[in-house]
Amino acid sequence: MIYYSCIITCYNREKLIKRAIDSILNQTDQHFEILVVDDCSTDNSIAIIEQINDKRIKLIRHSVNKGQNAALNTGVAHAKYDHLGFLDSDDIWNPEYLAEMSRIYKDNPHIKFAYCNLVNGPLWTLEGNQKYAEVLNQGFLSSMITITAKKEAVVAAGGFDLKYKICQDDDFCFRMAKLFPFKVNLLQMAMVYGDDNSMTEDRMAVAEGWAFLFRNYRKDILKFCGDNIYSKHMLAVATRFFECNNFLTGIYYYFIAIFYFLLPSKKTYSFSKKDFRVQSTNILRMYYRRFKTRSQKPSND
Repeated sequence: MIYYSCIITCYNREKLIKRAIDSILNQTDQHFEILVVDDCSTDNSIAIIEQINDKRIKLIRHSVNKGQNAALNTGVAHAKYDHLGFLDSDDIWNPEYLAEMSRIYKDNPHIKFAYCNLVNGPLWTLEGNQKYAEVLNQGFLSSMITITAKKEAVVAAGGFDLKYKICQDDDFCFRMAKLFPFKVNLLQMAMVYGDDNSMTEDRMAVAEGWAFLFRNYRKDILKFCGDNIYSKHMLAVATRFFECNNFLTGIYYYFIAIFYFLLPSKKTYSFSKKDFRVQSTNILRMYYRRFKTRSQKPSND
């Protein structure tokens, strides 16, 4: 029998935390504990959690706000079971989530982590051993709330990196995929709701997070995927900054993308001239529209 330590990090989610906890309590597979790590909430989150009468719920409180990654690491450190699940306090799991994850581990005892698909999300299919290059090429693997993992693997991978405020799930997946075999369940069993105070609602923070992620993995992307794939990711970063009207930073990353795309070195993964041209055209159109709008503003003279 597989038991799970389900980790929920919470910061000022008084309106949402009970929904997340209930989605675990309503699982068809009831072999779990729930570790709610409160990151020094200042609202009524604690009172709401304490009102839920279930001995499997363990509340762990930070005395100061340390951030989500530190809260996740606290949950991992306190987990008593060999398998971990991660649920954001504003999201939910479908009732069959843990049962389906257990089936994956029983059918594939060699794997160290597994993930499913999101309800109404894109279809993720990547799985296997030695898939690190493909994950880097893709630029992501999965949302954190879809992932379960063996505790020993999470510890061996170094847990959650405190340097990341955004894209910590991508960083975590990159490191796990580099070290361990994994499997995907194609069913859609987790749902992202989001919240107004979610970091992902801050588009500039997301753009900066993507830039930070790919800069940190530049050497591995160049080594395992090739220069043109790093160019592809830099184009994506440039687009993010252009969408935030931060054109100077966007242009900076756009020229980095051009530089790596033009390098004559061997290209392991394909990023065609057509793809580069299409994305470049989109970036330049955004820049042109912005320039035209500013040039048409009435003068103060």
